[in-house]
Amino acid sequence: MLKSLSISTLAAVAISTSALAADLVVVVGGTGGTGWETVKEAMEQGYEVRATTTNVERATESKGDDGFTWVKMDARIPDDIRKAFAGADYVISTLGGSCFDPGGPRSARHVDFQGVVNMAGIAKDYGVKMFVLTSALGAGIPDQPLNQFCDNVQMWKWLGEDYLRDGDLPYSIIRPGGLGNDEGGKQGITLAAVGELKTSFIQRADVAKVLVEALTNKDAAGKTIAIGGDSNRKPDEWRDDFASIPVDAVQAPPLRPGQGE
Repeated sequence: MLKSLSISTLAAVAISTSALAADLVVVVGGTGGTGWETVKEAMEQGYEVRATTTNVERATESKGDDGFTWVKMDARIPDDIRKAFAGADYVISTLGGSCFDPGGPRSARHVDFQGVVNMAGIAKDYGVKMFVLTSALGAGIPDQPLNQFCDNVQMWKWLGEDYLRDGDLPYSIIRPGGLGNDEGGKQGITLAAVGELKTSFIQRADVAKVLVEALTNKDAAGKTIAIGGDSNRKPDEWRDDFASIPVDAVQAPPLRPGQGE
């Protein structure tokens, strides 16, 4: 009788512990402006958080490590990605290439495209439930001015996106426009289909809210979504808007020159 009770008690504790265990989300690019806001938002939503950086010591000194874990990762190095993604339930990438390294290892080609390819393949191998990619409102627009002095960044971003669209890894692609660093939750958020939002400005903290929501919102899956701030809406009116965005077509072409500007 005592043995039976002991086993029952242990089983109940095990079930309770399992129910309370938080899903693990890896935030890629945790020291960046949007990445850091995403780390904080994911923790606020109850996730276990692992944030990536290329320099753990510097990241810890700059941001601390209270309530989450730093891991060294370079998206160009598959072994780094494997270590960072081990055991992950979800991945949010906030990486972006550098405009000051045209054609070099930190350029859009190697980060926004090849880095996404590397991460997506390993995420699929590891059974990640959802991969959320932070892209840009101008992705896929050939004559977008930023392309001229930033190594065709918008085209490389689009190619990274399209690798996800053409594969079978569960994904959501979020395209913000201009980014601010003020407090989030002060105005509404607009969600729109590709090409419908011509310009936008949104706080990074609000972008983070959308990125984290997209992890588990079933209406975000398989979609490319433009977002922006909206002073005419209340801060929490946007979550149901995922449903109005159409599911992506496979191998969708880039926007025509001038469209979406």
